[in-house]
Amino acid sequence: MGWMRLATLQKRNLKPYVIVLAGVFLLSICPASRAQDAGESNVAVMPFVKGKDPEKIEETLNCPYASICFEDENILAGADQTLTRMLHDILSVNLGNKLLPMDRMEYVYETMKINYAEDTPGSFARRLGKSLNVRYVVAGNVWRYKNRSGEAFASSQPSSVAFSLYLIDVEKHELIWTATYDETQQSLTENLFNAVDFFKQGAKWLTADEFAQYGLKKIIKTFPDIY
Repeated sequence: MGWMRLATLQKRNLKPYVIVLAGVFLLSICPASRAQDAGESNVAVMPFVKGKDPEKIEETLNCPYASICFEDENILAGADQTLTRMLHDILSVNLGNKLLPMDRMEYVYETMKINYAEDTPGSFARRLGKSLNVRYVVAGNVWRYKNRSGEAFASSQPSSVAFSLYLIDVEKHELIWTATYDETQQSLTENLFNAVDFFKQGAKWLTADEFAQYGLKKIIKTFPDIY
């Protein structure tokens, strides 16, 4: 009888540990769900739009896709995808888990249909933000993305890029920040006032991707504190 009573007590004492271990196991196999339930992510990066040079920056957000989107020889193929990935990687350093994972954004984005005659980048960004359950969406527009001709230390034509970023408050329907990078790389002999940038760029001719990444890092320094 004493042995049976001891065995019963041991089972009762082990029950809380079994429950805890089961909980740890479930959390370990569902990391995405855990992050979502905790509400950790409140910013998403929306894919860039390839469009025309806006007379006013805000016009890009308020014009229908059909009015601003087009293919242009000044925009390298895949430039929109490259900029989207670069921007996400740069913001992830500053925002950490506040930034929604790219794969989750892409999954939801691909399930939504853009009405090119009626949707604007601004209205679609707000709709995307609500579907992702995030407070802020960062959108972008690229209208020039030209690669250098030649090599890093001998180029006859430098890289030239032009793009804008927009931070949209999904709840308030407000544009709360925008920044533009519209530059063609210059050598030290062309512009002595450009000396700081030239040496930060490695004192060489950058590819369009390298130049765009430099520009993104430069303007993202003014990104507002939204923690």
